[in-house]
Amino acid sequence: MVELQHILDNETEFMLLEPGEREPDLEPLKLRLAACTEGRDLSYLVVALDGPAALGYVDVSVLPYARARRTGHVVSGVRSGQRGQGLGGALIRMAVEEAQARGMRRLELTVMEQNRRALALYLNCGFQVEGLRRAALDVQGHRVNEYYMGLLLD
Repeated sequence: MVELQHILDNETEFMLLEPGEREPDLEPLKLRLAACTEGRDLSYLVVALDGPAALGYVDVSVLPYARARRTGHVVSGVRSGQRGQGLGGALIRMAVEEAQARGMRRLELTVMEQNRRALALYLNCGFQVEGLRRAALDVQGHRVNEYYMGLLLD
């Protein structure tokens, strides 16, 4: 998973972290996955594998607070060689199905305004634009807007 995230950080400008910013230590991920497995963390991952190679993922993070437990924040990424082949949509749909099975009521995410492929994917999967975060990020010295998107599951 960490290897896939490092690859994606280098393949695209649309991930939040820049190349070299992501911690290479596997221990935090191991602890998080153990907490998820043991039910101490309601978050979950959906990962597409081709043998041992990870091709894409959706990470749904859930805050541990009673008022926020029914909302998941989505982060997703697909390797450049797999884009445009339906893998991203399949991963999002699986993440939505899992959220529904867990009794969640809402998924939300942000997407950079110029990431038209991802924006179209999320809209096609039922997400709606709920707002614009103006100048939310700095990417290569440029201010970048992000759309705030949500999907109600009820």
